[in-house]
Amino acid sequence: MDDKKPDKKKGIIILAIVFCIILYLAGVFSGLYANQLIRHETKEDINLLRKTTEQDLTQMRQYVQFLDSNLKDMQIEQTFMNTLDREQMCTFSDISLNATVGKLRFYWERLPFRLEEYERNTPILPEEYLLLKEQYALLSVRTWILAKSQYENCNADLIHGLYFYAANCDECVRQGEELDAFNKRATEFGRDVILFPIDYYFGHAGIENLKAYYNITSTPALLINSHVLQGRLFTVDDLLEVVGERRQ
Repeated sequence: MDDKKPDKKKGIIILAIVFCIILYLAGVFSGLYANQLIRHETKEDINLLRKTTEQDLTQMRQYVQFLDSNLKDMQIEQTFMNTLDREQMCTFSDISLNATVGKLRFYWERLPFRLEEYERNTPILPEEYLLLKEQYALLSVRTWILAKSQYENCNADLIHGLYFYAANCDECVRQGEELDAFNKRATEFGRDVILFPIDYYFGHAGIENLKAYYNITSTPALLINSHVLQGRLFTVDDLLEVVGERRQ
């Protein structure tokens, strides 16, 4: 009996050693697998970061190209218009206005029908949307300036304006609906309407200067044929009265 006890103890010790070796090897292999998995995930993260960065840089290049092209177009047109007499200037201004409106169709096909409603109901705006909206706003202001010049210098029978909205504005969605109805009614009177929505908080220096010049301090705000309307909802009849059309 006494001789068997050492053998039993020896067997237990050997079993414990084998078990420890198994645990050690399991830990080693688990560590190797985890390390390989981490490397794989890190590589995926790096690839994703690289792809996102490339997309951001592409969008930035496109935006810079848009600004540069827009500025050059304006400079060329202004230089050419300075060489024309009044009648010639009006003819060229009309051509330029129609061409610029044509460029806006690209954005009309891609942006939501009513920006103020989309932004109010979308907590996180996609980057692509923000880029398109920014380009659209700058091109819209350029078009409005041309329309304003046509109206004031060339006796063009059109209605031009800007509509300043904000996502946190309670009346802005309804104001947009009133503007749609106004556009339809004015067209029935034979008037061309060139009216663009602009985010009140857009932040562009040129648009901030426009707001300061016209003292636009609240939303909804409308700049229609140089008349400033702001701080409340304006109905179709209100707007028709501003542009000199009778109510029906």
